[in-house]
Amino acid sequence: MKLKAFRVIFYQLTRPLSYLAIKHDDKWIYDWLVPTIFTIITVFSTYLLIPIKDVLSSTGLISSITDFIANLPGFFIAALAAVATFNKHDIDELMSNPPKIEILHHGHPQMIEMTRRRFLCVLFSYLTAISIFLVIVSRFGLYVSITGYSFVFLAWAGISIFFFLLWQMIIATILGLYYLGERLHTPQ
Repeated sequence: MKLKAFRVIFYQLTRPLSYLAIKHDDKWIYDWLVPTIFTIITVFSTYLLIPIKDVLSSTGLISSITDFIANLPGFFIAALAAVATFNKHDIDELMSNPPKIEILHHGHPQMIEMTRRRFLCVLFSYLTAISIFLVIVSRFGLYVSITGYSFVFLAWAGISIFFFLLWQMIIATILGLYYLGERLHTPQ
């Protein structure tokens, strides 16, 4: 196989994460600042209020949250399908102050401005992928941590990453709901 073919395969397999590569002046606030603030508050509160065994047990906090997250991929896929097939012409117009994303067009990278449809499809694709990732990684992490509690620092690092991704997913979901509930029906 040629190197170009691997590049295309890598591009295709990582596209659900392309939401993080969208370029816009305010996007870092939604993707990084707000989730970081909520993560610090959540981890600090959890550290002070809940014993680590109750955070990491099979019926603990992380497991309970993961049970809920496990239901989300189906909803995100349904939202993705609805947006992809939504029959309204203005959804395909450029957004006001449009974010930009790099795509691979005929094997060449190209920066394009985003329509509402493309933005929402990229967003719900990311939310689907991150919810699946959170469930699989947290289940694996809980199994590892339950059998080896001697790595407390690693456990709290994992808890912090979990909560960061959770908050990032929640904020992105709220952003998607805002666009579906209001912006999608508002003239540019």
